[in-house]
Amino acid sequence: MKILRLSALTAMLTLPLLGAPAHAAAEPTGPALVARYNFDGGANAGKISELSGRGTALTIRGSANGQVAITSEGANRFASFPGVCAATATTCAKALLEAPDDADLDPGTRNFRWAASVRLTTAQLSGNANVMQKGVANAESQWKMQVTGRTGRAQCVMVARTTGQTFSAISARSVADGAWHRIVCERVGTTLAVSVDGVAGAKVTLPSTTSVDNAMPLRVGGPNFAKDSDMYHGQLDEVFAQLL
Repeated sequence: MKILRLSALTAMLTLPLLGAPAHAAAEPTGPALVARYNFDGGANAGKISELSGRGTALTIRGSANGQVAITSEGANRFASFPGVCAATATTCAKALLEAPDDADLDPGTRNFRWAASVRLTTAQLSGNANVMQKGVANAESQWKMQVTGRTGRAQCVMVARTTGQTFSAISARSVADGAWHRIVCERVGTTLAVSVDGVAGAKVTLPSTTSVDNAMPLRVGGPNFAKDSDMYHGQLDEVFAQLL
């Protein structure tokens, strides 16, 4: 676990350090943790190790020479994604991380939590930025975390299997300010909620029958390499998914 050590006085007077990822109040543990990635081990043969023991390594995938870099700042290591492409560019470097379909990442109607630490600025938003997801909105079902392009707010999304109903919880404030923020999405019963840095945000109601179950891979940093895909252009750390 990475720990940010500050004196009590400094913690009261300063904002979070830009080089130190913000983390959840408690590290996810136990058999219900189904995927976790913290990037401390770097990239080995193009793969990021999975730490829960239940998930699968993430493979780095790129288009037009796009790469995911493992960046170090002090003792911290995290993933850095390609920048926003210039409007006049004919090709655009893109990259994402992908793990194969895994039944543990299909919560169905069960309670489920997914989380990541993000760092990005408004200049790194070229539209919605997909942080992590399994599934797509118009096929089967989906759970997703993204940062909205218009306001830079954290957004948690679930799309129901069979009905295609979409449910979305959006944070009250922007996370696109150049500092690290911890985003947690959580479905418990008939509630979908978002929190940022431990502060609860919006909650929406969804039917207890809402099910997410699909044959798609887990993708981190973008949905695909299509021309107008919602790529993430910032930095990520401490990604996990957990059945509750």
